[in-house]
Amino acid sequence: MTEDFIILGTAGHIDHGKTSLVKALTGIDTDIHKEEKERGITIDIGFAPFTLPDGKSLGVIDVPGHERFIRNMLAGAGGIDLIMLVIDAGEGIMPQTVEHLHILEMLHVQKGIIVLTKADTVERDWLDMVQEEVREGLADTFLAGAPMRAVSAYTGEGIAELRDLIGQLASEVKPREVTAPLRVPVDRVFSVPGFGTVVTGTVFAGSLETGEVVEVLPQGLPARVRTIQVHGQTVERAQAGQRAALNLAGVERSDLERGMVVAKPGVYRATRLLDVRLHLLADSPRNLAHSTRIRFYIGASEVLGRVSILERDELLPGEDALVQIALESPVVCAPQDRFIVRSYSPMLTIGGGTVIDPAPIREHRRRREYVLEDLLLREQGGPEQLILQTLNDEPGIGMRELAAKVNLTEDALQKCLEQMIPNGDVVPIAGGYVAGDWSMRVFDEIEERMRAHFAKEKYHFTVPKAQVLSQLGMKPKLLDALLGSGAGLARFEVHRDKLGIRGYEVPFTIRDRELLQNIETLYRDGRFQPPSVEDVRTQTKALEKTLLGLLHYLKERGTLIEVSAGVYLHSEFLELAKSILREKFNETGAYSVADFRDWVGTSRKFAVLILEYLDEIKFSKRVEDKRMIV
Repeated sequence: MTEDFIILGTAGHIDHGKTSLVKALTGIDTDIHKEEKERGITIDIGFAPFTLPDGKSLGVIDVPGHERFIRNMLAGAGGIDLIMLVIDAGEGIMPQTVEHLHILEMLHVQKGIIVLTKADTVERDWLDMVQEEVREGLADTFLAGAPMRAVSAYTGEGIAELRDLIGQLASEVKPREVTAPLRVPVDRVFSVPGFGTVVTGTVFAGSLETGEVVEVLPQGLPARVRTIQVHGQTVERAQAGQRAALNLAGVERSDLERGMVVAKPGVYRATRLLDVRLHLLADSPRNLAHSTRIRFYIGASEVLGRVSILERDELLPGEDALVQIALESPVVCAPQDRFIVRSYSPMLTIGGGTVIDPAPIREHRRRREYVLEDLLLREQGGPEQLILQTLNDEPGIGMRELAAKVNLTEDALQKCLEQMIPNGDVVPIAGGYVAGDWSMRVFDEIEERMRAHFAKEKYHFTVPKAQVLSQLGMKPKLLDALLGSGAGLARFEVHRDKLGIRGYEVPFTIRDRELLQNIETLYRDGRFQPPSVEDVRTQTKALEKTLLGLLHYLKERGTLIEVSAGVYLHSEFLELAKSILREKFNETGAYSVADFRDWVGTSRKFAVLILEYLDEIKFSKRVEDKRMIV
């Protein structure tokens, strides 16, 4: 049984004591950069291990409080499960306290603690007043009922009690999904002499082991995990909820940057389009109009993009809507991931929301009911509904990709499929799955198009698969997989590169059947010197269009073989030619055109045409002026 891990984070205004609080709790100073030491402020994300009184380990993320470093704060905030909102007891709630709080709300951080720091610097009456003001200020937020503790990192006052409280709340946090496909947003990249490229990040989902092959997205770079460290300790395995440093082989430091994602190969897709539910903060300083340029934050990524508000022309403060976001650079995410939106200029946090579809296959047209209905079903529907919608949008998708699209573990997805396949909702095909109703619609369309073709071409009973593919706009592998499924085999017949409807018969007239018999007799009697099409037309008195249609039918049935354009040989005599050539080749070896002509009793013209056809179908091959059986 695996241990659950969670991430504890700090948030709050600059110089309210976040880093000092982390040091008091963990004994570790998270300000590691020289500039941070000199300026006395946290510039980048800091990390520290934290062992609770019960022995359980947490990862601590200390984020910068200065408004100029919000982008750095956001790179670490996405992995936080439990938050400490840090407020200076001498100052109370400040501008960055509010912005950090908005970000935490948008990210749906599960639980939080309000920590009043520097309690040793204020009188008790002042502290009581600040506590009351903070309660009032947070009354309409997710921290309205959160526990509050006053502490001093300098004297140690309240630190032990805070530790115990963190342990209590940590036990109530829902752990991240260990069995989901691996995903680690990269928030730092550096090189270590003698080791090479190292990336760090919070394991959002899944697990990984030393030696495992991973994929760095969005570039799709393959890499191997050489070593793993968790809180400075080398380990064989890291899992969801842990902070990990990964030493990657196969990629250079210059190839990587913050915002990339280390993932299980072949599962997640990089995308520039996202379907989301976007909420505009109630205190947003402006409305959000359609096509507004924004700054988009997800995982550890910061990307510019534009919003396409699908329901209306603009969002008012406090409103939410279904939105498609077109990004200027690709990101990697999963359904239900939380994101933050900031205005392009000035850079202010204005909203956030939830990913509905992490990789929509097309740009949506606005104010279309079917688009809105589809997105609402995706947003509100259960796993089965999501599976069916995804399979309708991306038929043939495999297990891994489908699991990532519907945000299920492969085990959970398998359980759903085991219920959906027997009743026909989902149809397994080679390499993936399709929705049952989608496959029936496709089969109906194929049959409808084939019957329309047969209505125009009376003597046809097959249609080239290439023609079907062109009409449907479908990939060959998907069509072959569909036709190879149980429903496909029951409905259609595959004749090499042609497709027929099972049970379909050409509607011959009595005259057609007489002509068929006469045509076949003429070619059989002709043996290795078959009649020309014109000779057949003269002898049968058939109309040219009818004759050509019947010749096509006999060719499709395999009765006649078109050895050259307009030159047909009865199949019995092609097989006889093969038999004679095998026998003679075993006796004499390589043979010439003249040899074959004499063996079968034909003219040189027909001998050449038949032998070239046999070369074409790889029965034989020409070597100078002789031939050999392959």
